[in-house]
Amino acid sequence: MRAFDPLDSASRSTLALRNIGILFRKTERKSTGIRGKHISCCRSRGSVTRHTMKMTRQEFLKALLAATAMPWMAAARAEQGGPILVGATVPMTGPLSLTGKQYHNSLMMAEEDINKAGGINGRSLKIVFEDTQASNSAAVNAFIKLAQETRPSLFFLSSYSTQNLAVSPELKKVQVPAFYAGGADVVAEGGNEWMFRVRPADSVSAEGMVQCALNVLKAKKPGILYIQNDFGQGGAQTAAQRFEAAGVPVVGTGAYGQNDKDFSAQLLGVRSKGIDVLLIFNYPQDGALVLRQAKMLGLKMPLVTSSAALVPAALQLLSAADLDGVWGVVDTFIDASAGGRMQDFVERFKAKFGTDPDPYGLAYYDGAMLAAEGLRKVGTDPKALRDWFAAVKGWQGIGHLYSYDAKGNGVFDLAVVKSKAGTKSLELVQTIKLN
Repeated sequence: MRAFDPLDSASRSTLALRNIGILFRKTERKSTGIRGKHISCCRSRGSVTRHTMKMTRQEFLKALLAATAMPWMAAARAEQGGPILVGATVPMTGPLSLTGKQYHNSLMMAEEDINKAGGINGRSLKIVFEDTQASNSAAVNAFIKLAQETRPSLFFLSSYSTQNLAVSPELKKVQVPAFYAGGADVVAEGGNEWMFRVRPADSVSAEGMVQCALNVLKAKKPGILYIQNDFGQGGAQTAAQRFEAAGVPVVGTGAYGQNDKDFSAQLLGVRSKGIDVLLIFNYPQDGALVLRQAKMLGLKMPLVTSSAALVPAALQLLSAADLDGVWGVVDTFIDASAGGRMQDFVERFKAKFGTDPDPYGLAYYDGAMLAAEGLRKVGTDPKALRDWFAAVKGWQGIGHLYSYDAKGNGVFDLAVVKSKAGTKSLELVQTIKLN
């Protein structure tokens, strides 16, 4: 049998469309001629003529739809036995690659594990990657390229909220489910029913940071420093509201740009307000620089950082002294001594990639395993798959228990940690679960 050739199929469809168009025009001329010839006929005959024209157009549109669908239907039949494709847009180059490499490696490991376990009902899974770099436009271009060239059954988007927001309108057009890890609450508030978050939202993280400041560190005069984007502004705003509700208003705030390297003015500014605890909403690279400069400037109050500054890639940029007096929240506390699936994941990841896994990467691994279960149960139909994800309640991953709400938020727990004195290691303080 001759192999399927999409170009041949497209040519045949073009010819079919041409023939349909000629037929339609001939029919239309005949109908018009009849109507002109019998212009004085009774109304009922005019009605018959108009009805004939209406039916002709309907038949034309049906034929048009059938002809244009031919190559896609043939392609789908030809690919039924091929791998199930998943698209992943992650930052693999540039400053955001500090965490992006974790997503890439975790998804690669998940792909291998899924296929070793028999794939998706006998079909293999293949993840196709595109680099989002460090810009929103690159993220959009990466997504569009995958959507047009690969046509995956689902997507994994980056963990950077600004990129998630930029890609969201394109995802709505494609109407394929996507997992993402950006924390900004505004992403979920956008109402895109195709997006599902695989880690805590920033409001959850901010609540955890505030609880650490109030309940553990007994803050009375908190300060906030944040990166000036959707993530930082959203987290800082939520934290300020939580402090206010607790009767402990924020006494000093500061903000910096994503590409800034010198934070001395902001750090000295909030210190001058007499703060006794400083909450910091940051990305990995800038977060490491902020912690280092805080120590250089002699800030003595406890620092409570968001999770990005405590991932292994960021910790490599810091010394043990830089971490003295540093607290923070992480999505989940990764500890091989916990045993079970956590120990297995940590040990295999480190053996495979030569570095420790971080909570972001684990979230993508869990997401891939959740995606595989959905694909096995309902197949690749986008709407059926989206509905299955939306109905997930109590799905136990390695890092979290996943239960999706109406906005696509699925994770409502995190861990408070602190640095061990004289080391770059972290220890668990408490786990926080929120509604």
